[in-house]
Amino acid sequence: MRRLISILTVLVLLMGCGRNESEEESADYFMYYLSLDANQVVEEACEPEASESEKLIREYVEMFNAAPEEEDYQRLMAKDVNIQDYTLEDHTLTLKISGPYDEMNRTREVLVRAGLVRGFTQIEGVDRVQITTENGELKDSAGNVIGPMTRESFVENAGKEINNYQYTTLTLYFANETGDKLVAETRSVYYSTSMPLERVVVEQLVKGPSEQGHYAVMPSDTNILSVTTSDNIAYVNFDDTFVNGTLSVAQEIPIYALVNSITTNCPVQKVQFSINGESDVTFRESMKLNQFYEKDLSYLEENSE
Repeated sequence: MRRLISILTVLVLLMGCGRNESEEESADYFMYYLSLDANQVVEEACEPEASESEKLIREYVEMFNAAPEEEDYQRLMAKDVNIQDYTLEDHTLTLKISGPYDEMNRTREVLVRAGLVRGFTQIEGVDRVQITTENGELKDSAGNVIGPMTRESFVENAGKEINNYQYTTLTLYFANETGDKLVAETRSVYYSTSMPLERVVVEQLVKGPSEQGHYAVMPSDTNILSVTTSDNIAYVNFDDTFVNGTLSVAQEIPIYALVNSITTNCPVQKVQFSINGESDVTFRESMKLNQFYEKDLSYLEENSE
């Protein structure tokens, strides 16, 4: 069974990648290709021959450089663009790419990046992927150095074709070590323009922090039922995991982590929450979800930003 993912399209590759549906459901590894119209990445189950991390990296380099046997999709990277060499240091895999990488259009370049990051970060010991080209460090359209990327750098919007991506840097708020204050964290992400930025922000908060000394503000299995915006008000609807999950933080911290993150990054002035569509709910001891919450930076730890 082939899965189409917002940023990725998975495909079957020669060396052990196949389309057996039952195998895909329990697969440990996936390989990534590009759809024929070049607007999606296709993900498909894969069974590499190697098992050790170093050998797996080499095998994935060979697979990404090879042309797929299937005619249903195409190689992720453009013609004559290849991974020439790589280094692994401190869990960061740096790929040295040869050929006309910088000549790819922006949409394909983002898809290529997403596929490479998703592919290599499956491997134990690889947490981040950095790309260098013949022109040096990889830069975005604004000329900013992109640097190492994680799986969280690419927001998935499953089930929808991705025709356009947007790059943005978010300011997100998480809990401090004692759980009584918020700390700010910046994170750059690519996301489909078909996904509201408000939802992107909430999804990134659910994923949790990436910086040391920052702590989650909600359970990682929190289910976002919907995020809608009307008249500069964001309405965030969770399942009951949000209220039933236990985290060692003050009751105000999850609420204002969400409110401050959404209002900081989006054209929103107020946020209201609901649980399974019901807003007449009290979060923890006294946080009424049926009221409108506005940005409040008094919860921010001093010198956090």
